[in-house]
Amino acid sequence: MKVKVLVTDGPNKNTLAILRALGKSNYKIDVTSNYSKVFTLSFYSRYCNKVHTLKSKSQNIDDYAEELIGILKNDNYDMLIPVGLTSYLAVTKHKDKFKKLTHLLVPEWNVMQIASNKDKTMAFANEHEIPIPETCVLYEESDLESINKFPVVIKSSDGAGSFVYYCNNKIELYKHYTYLKSISKTNIISQEYVTGFGCGFYGVYKNGKLITHFLHRRIKEFPITGGASAVAESYYDEKLYNYGKKLCDALKWNGPIMVEFKYDIKNDDYKLIEINPKLWGSLDLTIEAGVNIPEVIIDLALHNIEKSNAEYKYIKYKWLFPDEFKVLISDISLNSLKDFFSTDNNTKTNYYWNDPLPFIIQIMRSLLYAPLIFFSNKRKFPHGKVGVINNINIDKGENFER
Repeated sequence: MKVKVLVTDGPNKNTLAILRALGKSNYKIDVTSNYSKVFTLSFYSRYCNKVHTLKSKSQNIDDYAEELIGILKNDNYDMLIPVGLTSYLAVTKHKDKFKKLTHLLVPEWNVMQIASNKDKTMAFANEHEIPIPETCVLYEESDLESINKFPVVIKSSDGAGSFVYYCNNKIELYKHYTYLKSISKTNIISQEYVTGFGCGFYGVYKNGKLITHFLHRRIKEFPITGGASAVAESYYDEKLYNYGKKLCDALKWNGPIMVEFKYDIKNDDYKLIEINPKLWGSLDLTIEAGVNIPEVIIDLALHNIEKSNAEYKYIKYKWLFPDEFKVLISDISLNSLKDFFSTDNNTKTNYYWNDPLPFIIQIMRSLLYAPLIFFSNKRKFPHGKVGVINNINIDKGENFER
């Protein structure tokens, strides 16, 4: 008999990665979605058995949890795998209710609150001697006066990409702070801008013990000024591994987790950017490198089997559509066109010949969305731009003081 698995967040690319990682084995996989089937990417996969369309607003984690619980009561699932942050928050907060209905691997609510809140994360990391960017919490407008070195990044403690802005001077700082303060339910923090490449420590934990891990380095991001991986590669640096493991060990984590760092060129060290206490967006890369994270999670939660990986192979992964295509049209040139179409034996893409329909859907959506990006700097650079103020280049580790 096949193992029945419910996976949340059907529109997400990492949900699709889970379906492909499990679909060839003895699993029957259903997904949930806040959108209709036609707008749910996983619906087009040959490995998707059923889509549950949710009615609740995903921002309300209590209502969202109750709707998931209703699905689990009506259909007997052996395993629940939350994917997005809202899903992890909802399931973690109501963990005891979910455990009565199915198997799952999520942390305790108290540590989730540390990992999902940026100012609490930074304070926790500082206590455990993990390098962080120069950070201050902006409780009120008067706190902005203490910031005199630019550029800085301001962000909501509870937000994702839409709650992040680059500030090159006091004018931008006040403008973006006022906006974030009006929409955020938590503190606003300011951090120094770190010049360097993005990288991450990925782990799956069981009751505070690291079971398996993976490290990656970003090659291209969208937005191009800093965002999610469009092209990334397997990576290893013992210092990065030790920082990530030390932080997650201290949290006594349970389940999957990503710790995002940036390599600081100026200080030759890694600095913590944030914790993503969930399954990461670049899951395809991890799986293709030989670490089948979805199977590891199921083995731990359902069978109590610990499968650890001693090593993983080098892979470069290109999310051709929509992510790398967005990078291309944000800064198009002959060289970027050549790079877009280039591959080698170590390069994998998100086209799978045995499950092609989701990729076709991604191409169609990308082509429809392309003009909106190409003709709009706001869509190309939603967080703003770091680099030029009054024709002064500041993106070389220099400080701009007003």
